[in-house]
Amino acid sequence: MRLLRRQLKSIWTGLDRRALAKDVATAGALGCVGDFICQGAVEQRETIDWRRFVSVGSFEAIYIGGFFHFLCQAFPPAVCAVGRALEASSARSGVGAALQVEGSSAHALGCSLADNVHDGSLMIPSYFVGVGLMQGDALDATLGNLRREWLASYLAGCSFWIPVMWLNFRVVPAPYRVRVMAVSNTCWSVIIDFLAHRSRGDVT
Repeated sequence: MRLLRRQLKSIWTGLDRRALAKDVATAGALGCVGDFICQGAVEQRETIDWRRFVSVGSFEAIYIGGFFHFLCQAFPPAVCAVGRALEASSARSGVGAALQVEGSSAHALGCSLADNVHDGSLMIPSYFVGVGLMQGDALDATLGNLRREWLASYLAGCSFWIPVMWLNFRVVPAPYRVRVMAVSNTCWSVIIDFLAHRSRGDVT
């Protein structure tokens, strides 16, 4: 645990502000692209809801580009820590050792599953509430929308993000993972954007 704490602390102390700025800009721009596609091509709206457009882009910049910049770096040391704990048990020593080999299929799967837990518990609720409030919805309305659409969003997220993030942690160098994730998130933002707005009457 001491090693894990040191590794997590180093993520903050070794902050690369230029990389963070690039991640924020990339995620925000691609979030806007995703909402534009969702409104124009999927929902076939005659006019773009610009407040919604800005809300989605702002959320993606802050959450995916900002918060996830740090969280993405935390997954590998956390998975290695789980591997060390499992290795202490002789019955699971093989699994534990495999989880500690960064870049391996097992380690990448561990990071992908950790991200999946984060998606269901934090990202999806944050998206519904954050975007809802920024576009002017009442808090009780955003929470009601989240309750209606959480399961569909989570199941869609599992089928999309588990293989995408496995590939991301398997083959993409660490400095580029958030930007690769942001590119993939352009597709995902269309999906979750649609799910988050269909119950509001935005989607006919």
